[in-house]
Amino acid sequence: MKDGVEVVLNHLEPYKIKDELSNLSLEKEFSIDLSRDEIAKRGLADIFAIDVDSEGSIYILSGRPLDDFIYKFDKDGKFLMSFARNGQGPGETEGGMYLGIDDRDNIIVTDMSGLKSLIFDKNGELIEDIRFPKKKFAWYPLENGNYFAYWRDYTTPEADYFDDFFDLYNPKFEKIKVLDTRKWLTPRMNGIRANRLVPVFVWRKSGEYIFIGNEDRGYEIWMFDIEGNLLRKIKKEFVPVKVQIPEEKKKELSGLWGPDVRVWFSEYWPPFSSFFPDDEGRLFVQTFEQGVSPNEYLHDIFNPEGTFIGTKILNILPSDSYEVYAVARKHRLYCVQEKEDGYKELAVYKMFWE
Repeated sequence: MKDGVEVVLNHLEPYKIKDELSNLSLEKEFSIDLSRDEIAKRGLADIFAIDVDSEGSIYILSGRPLDDFIYKFDKDGKFLMSFARNGQGPGETEGGMYLGIDDRDNIIVTDMSGLKSLIFDKNGELIEDIRFPKKKFAWYPLENGNYFAYWRDYTTPEADYFDDFFDLYNPKFEKIKVLDTRKWLTPRMNGIRANRLVPVFVWRKSGEYIFIGNEDRGYEIWMFDIEGNLLRKIKKEFVPVKVQIPEEKKKELSGLWGPDVRVWFSEYWPPFSSFFPDDEGRLFVQTFEQGVSPNEYLHDIFNPEGTFIGTKILNILPSDSYEVYAVARKHRLYCVQEKEDGYKELAVYKMFWE
């Protein structure tokens, strides 16, 4: 314990705990393949985020919608409906920055403008159109009536740096506290890190807990309750993964922003890329250590007490910024993968622990 917060320091090797099930195996059930004609004709061309409700129904937030932004499939992958129409009117959104499902199976999407969130029931009917006094990347209504918010303070267009925040607000949208923050230099000051454009500053919610990871702290994930109390810091020693990008690819990336922008590549990747919890309290942390396939990455697995108990190579598309590409619910793993033809698919696996 340090200052009333539990600090769990894990080392490089996982711990073997008596009666702890730590060996994960997967059995594929089905996939929702965006290259299939019956999917493409629905207008679903890309996946930005996913989530699953208590009945196992799957919701996909489209990255490039034609008409609707949210697509619903049943627990077996059969298409059911689409909703959250593209537009500016009631029940419409100009783009989704965040997709989430609350404990009542209501579907929440934050508009790209950051000025409103739409809440739908599981039938796609609009329950509430919440308008916010200030622009945020994501507003997430919590069970206690408060709001979790992610936003960036640009200060002025000529600013030398950005401030990113994870904040807690009351029902009147008054700030209660800052949960976490990070400062990063603008491309004008620092150039562009081409191997990872957006710094790792990621959050996930599971049950009564909110998890936050910040690459500035290294391999360390904070766990809060929904009242905003910091309960635990999960730390792990790690071996940095060296950035290895072919020179031809570096030239290609360097040329995307024009001759006047400095483009650079870090020597090492951040400690981790993203993470996701399951509904039993485990935490899966996606590292930059690749498996045999280019789309496979090593995931560290932590038990509900924050102890490092094992690893698993998983084929999950890494998140570049705010995408949500993996969800674990009721012993099933739902994850976005990229096929050889460049199309994405949502694969669903049964999870077995031994």
